[in-house]
Amino acid sequence: MAKSRNQKGKILVIEHLLQGTGESRIVTMQEILDKLLEYGITAERKSIYDDIEALREFGLDVQYKRGRPGGYYLARGQEIAAAPESVHTKEEAGISKNAETEKKSELVIIYKENTLDKEEIQNTEKAMKLQCDASREKEIREYFGSYGEYKLKESGYLHVTVPHIAGPKFYGWLAMMGKDVHILKPKKTAASYRDYLKTLAKEYKGV
Repeated sequence: MAKSRNQKGKILVIEHLLQGTGESRIVTMQEILDKLLEYGITAERKSIYDDIEALREFGLDVQYKRGRPGGYYLARGQEIAAAPESVHTKEEAGISKNAETEKKSELVIIYKENTLDKEEIQNTEKAMKLQCDASREKEIREYFGSYGEYKLKESGYLHVTVPHIAGPKFYGWLAMMGKDVHILKPKKTAASYRDYLKTLAKEYKGV
């Protein structure tokens, strides 16, 4: 448990240090290691490389600037933010001096404002479930934004739960995603999407 907590703490500290960075304002490896020590975390350089790579896999464009000193920064146009109720403290990083007190925190990555057409939301109380190829996670999160709940399964698929959505714009987005996104339920919505595709196919029959 302690190792898991420290791993989460490392990610949070690195994420916090990257806030506000840019090509002219970098954070060095030594600064990362020093900040971790302030939180009571000792780490090897190799583990920091792995953590930065993990952030990149989450969609963060972390760049490295060579030079003396060299360091890391976020590419222009990206930002990281914490959930509204979260403040980066030692306790929230899971490094509380009081072992009996343990607060939860999570890394929240903002890609950009969701592009979902809110007018196509049919029912906010009735859930729709999608199965997605994990390689398309960035596009999926960009589309649904805070409307979605995301869970990566051991099978390698990303399962997404969103409000019930239907309409030509949503179906057009699904078509653009091809075989990488499937509607698991409700079945009626999956059938409606199938009919939409059939209608499109008829438009191009004989072309």
